[in-house]
Amino acid sequence: MSDLHEQHDSDVHLPGDTEDPGGGITWVLGLASTFIQIAVLIASNAMFFQADSLATEGKEVTVRSAANRLMRAERIAQLEQEPHWETWTDIDGELTGERTLHVDMDTAVDIVVKRWGGSDK
Repeated sequence: MSDLHEQHDSDVHLPGDTEDPGGGITWVLGLASTFIQIAVLIASNAMFFQADSLATEGKEVTVRSAANRLMRAERIAQLEQEPHWETWTDIDGELTGERTLHVDMDTAVDIVVKRWGGSDK
């Protein structure tokens, strides 16, 4: 039997031979499938993170932007209002706390400069 084995090249397969296939094709298929799997994983991760960022942008950024615009408009309206006294009363109409003068920003700056501003000489 050893004579029969020596007569044939190791890559030649006899009928009914159940030996493993040649090493070269195994390596090629293994490396090709590894590269394909890595490419699929990278592509699926990229698609997931792109979809996630689009969903986050659509949900959070738009809501926050709208809230920020409303808050900014309210603050600008408060800064531009006419000077007025604000009083707080209880349910019986009696004054609770101190009266507060609300003035616009330019008037407030002028008052502060006149009162605490030093004279530059």
